Amino acid sequence: MLWLKEVASTPLQQSLKDLDRAYKNFFNSCTCKRKGVRANGRSPVQPPKFKSRKSRQTARFVGANYQINPDNIYLPKVGKIKIVWSRPLANQPTSVTIIRDSANRYFASFVVETNPQFLPKTDNSIGIDLGISTFATLSNGEKILAPKPLKRNLKKLAKFSKKVFQN
Repeated sequence: MLWLKEVASTPLQQSLKDLDRAYKNFFNSCTCKRKGVRANGRSPVQPPKFKSRKSRQTARFVGANYQINPDNIYLPKVGKIKIVWSRPLANQPTSVTIIRDSANRYFASFVVETNPQFLPKTDNSIGIDLGISTFATLSNGEKILAPKPLKRNLKKLAKFSKKVFQN
């Protein structure tokens, strides 16, 4: 249990809150307090599964225990981490989750509250008819063709899968 001292307290508390939420959802499903499909009056829901700390490495920091700067982010017991922004944040984040993927790359995911933008009301309306030959036909006569990349990508996937399994 020495590894507990290596980690900040906030991610540990968040993992316990996640575990608590999982068990509450499970017991609420068993006692029919939670909506969902049940077969023969019995709950098909299983209790939460054990997840090793090595399986999926994430750490969620909430509150004011992290600092965001233009070129780095400071996390307690980790220090300053250089960050490359994919886009600017709309507001101050409420939490940040650090995720390590299978290629040993780290990503920061921010939860940011935004105000919804409401569009002005207009009297314009349009009807949409979904069809087989054309994806959609609008009431003003415009036709929208169906996107076809799925079929092409499925063929590519099959081709590359064969190559992988042959080697």
